[in-house]
Formats: sequence, structure tokens, C-alpha cells
Amino acid sequence: MAIGKHLVIGSGALGATGLCGTSVYLYSFREDTLETRVKNYFRDKKHMVVLDSSLREEWAKFKELYSYSKGEKPKGIDKDQIAKWCEDKLASRDGDSFELVKKWCVINKRSLKEEALTSDRKFIPTSESDANEQWKRAWTSYNTTKGDLDIKDSVFNSASKNAAETGGPALKKWCEDKSTQFMYEYLGEDRGYEKYYAWCTVD
Repeated sequence: MAIGKHLVIGSGALGATGLCGTSVYLYSFREDTLETRVKNYFRDKKHMVVLDSSLREEWAKFKELYSYSKGEKPKGIDKDQIAKWCEDKLASRDGDSFELVKKWCVINKRSLKEEALTSDRKFIPTSESDANEQWKRAWTSYNTTKGDLDIKDSVFNSASKNAAETGGPALKKWCEDKSTQFMYEYLGEDRGYEKYYAWCTVD
């Protein structure tokens, strides 16, 4: 961001008096690296973590998510190059790359369950006396309204057998398995968290 877009002061004025007190407030990232900018951007969201070389396990999982994602990516950068791209960009002051750095060099470290807990939705119970019936109803709701949020998992689809009696337990198992996975993981299909949120929680 160019400082001149926000303030124009004659060189004589600067030479004679400088900038002092609180008379002038400059909001400029000119001197900040992208890493500093990104950390400032997410400073109130402790679950958002800038990826660095020490997070090897997280990188291994995140690269798969990056590979399968269909959103805008750095041009010409594949999953084996994204870590180096982030390292270079985070150390730079390339303001044009800020949005892509926010998207591909920062991860949400919450599990799917932890993320869903931040909403007003409730989880379908697993141990109450009528839990099985609730899961059957959840599967029926899924089966009749799934639209483009249909679950592609072959194990789930094979177990559900297109019937509430078997679909309820199959959906419960799918939800339990997904709940411990992380937001930065590839969940085996597109829109994984949206599906988890839609079918594993209720109003």
C-alpha cells in the first residue's frame, strides 16, 4: 500500500518540523512482511495458525487439501511447491499476494467438531435412549434433502443401503469418524465440512 495514497506532505514541511505527536496517523503496511500482516489479521483468532516448516504433520495433510481444492491458487504452484511458495511470500512484502497467503499459508487447527461447536447448532446425541431413532430421522432428512451435499464416501453409501434402518447407524458412524478430523485436512470429498455441519448437527 503506497504511503502517498494517504498523505502528501511537502519536503520542506518534513524537513522543518517532521511528524510528531498524534497530529498524523499513518495506516500503512509498507514496512511489514506478509507474515506480520497475516498474524495481525488473525490476531484475535488463536485457532488460525500460520504454517511454517516446523509444522510437518500439518503440512502433509494440508497439501492434500490444497491439491484437491478448486478455489483460486497461486499460478503454477502444485502441492509439492506450496510450502516453499508460502515460505517465500511470508518473508516478502508482496502486497498483491496477501489474499492468497491468507488462504493457503494459514490453517484452522480446530477439528470439525470444535468448529461446529462455535455455531448455534446441536449435535445429534449418541447415547440417549432415543438416539437410534434420532439418527434414523437424520438419515431420512439427509436422504430426502441432500441435493449437492450428498456424501460420496463409498463405505457410508454401502452401509446405508438406502434405508433408514441401516442409514441411521451409517450416518452416525460417518459423523463420528469425521468429527476428529481437522479443518485443514482433505476429507475425501469436496465440501467436507459443509456436509458434516449439515448432516451431523441439527437446529
